[in-house]
Amino acid sequence: MARFLQYEDALAWMQGRTSLTFEGMRRGLDASPTATASFLRRMEADGLIGPAGPDGAHPVLGSRRRASLHAAQDEPAIAARLRAELQAALQRAERAEARLAALTAPQARLGTLRRLLARELHPDTAALAEDPARQAAYAEIFKTLWPRIEAVLAGMRLEEP
Repeated sequence: MARFLQYEDALAWMQGRTSLTFEGMRRGLDASPTATASFLRRMEADGLIGPAGPDGAHPVLGSRRRASLHAAQDEPAIAARLRAELQAALQRAERAEARLAALTAPQARLGTLRRLLARELHPDTAALAEDPARQAAYAEIFKTLWPRIEAVLAGMRLEEP
């Protein structure tokens, strides 16, 4: 049964090398193309290798080449990196929640406006029950205006009379 490769396996494999290629790493680790690309992207982001040159080779950066395996096994460094990744993920989540709240806030305000208009214009609540003429007038106004108010609140444009 094949085992899943870890980033540390790729770091150990790169020890002592001066450059890495996608194909060389894929063959050397017997890794999938997706895993190989992921390892190379992460190594480049971590500053262990430089960007690929015209021949596709990534240069292994000087002092990092010797220290990369030790850095991968340095638990405080790993913990610090994971804390930084956690903070970045939390910040991304907060920004996403803020965008979602900004998108849903107008809908909440429209719902509040709809309830206010219904309460103020509906004949059962706006007109006094002991004044049938006023209640009939409110009923006619409500029947005429409410479909137009709903259309406007739903975002439809109304034709001017």
